[in-house]
Amino acid sequence: MKADVEIQVTPMLDMAFQLLTFFIMTFRPAPAEGQFAMNLLPSQPATRMDAPISSDVTSTEVPAGLRTLPTTLRAVEGGRLGRITLGEVDIQSMDQLKKELKDILSHRDEYPFDQALLKVDPKLKYSELMQVVEVFSSLNVTKISFAELDPNAEGG
Repeated sequence: MKADVEIQVTPMLDMAFQLLTFFIMTFRPAPAEGQFAMNLLPSQPATRMDAPISSDVTSTEVPAGLRTLPTTLRAVEGGRLGRITLGEVDIQSMDQLKKELKDILSHRDEYPFDQALLKVDPKLKYSELMQVVEVFSSLNVTKISFAELDPNAEGG
């Protein structure tokens, strides 16, 4: 005589809904997660990088690659932000980043940057990345794209 095993589904469903309710009720997003809007760059350049640029080009006609400010974020031990490279300039602190970025953006006639590409070390903590994004957002750079750096590559 074989005994059939009967699985009680009701208690499992009750527990699943209790856990779902708990996580929904206790979720509190970090302030930076819910308060910045960004427009992501296209996945590939809008124009060819080797296309000739005439001297009478307005900033909206400048190729996307030339309007994009590359920023490299390197992590140190523990996922903390170690080195920031804004364009080709090494930055030592968040205050210096904000100052340099403000200076670059105030010279739009020389530097037509209106978007940023953040090349991020995969070991960098999310909270550290969000501090950098907040600096860009506070200076009205909302077109931000992200790329992951090769963890084995040196430099930027």
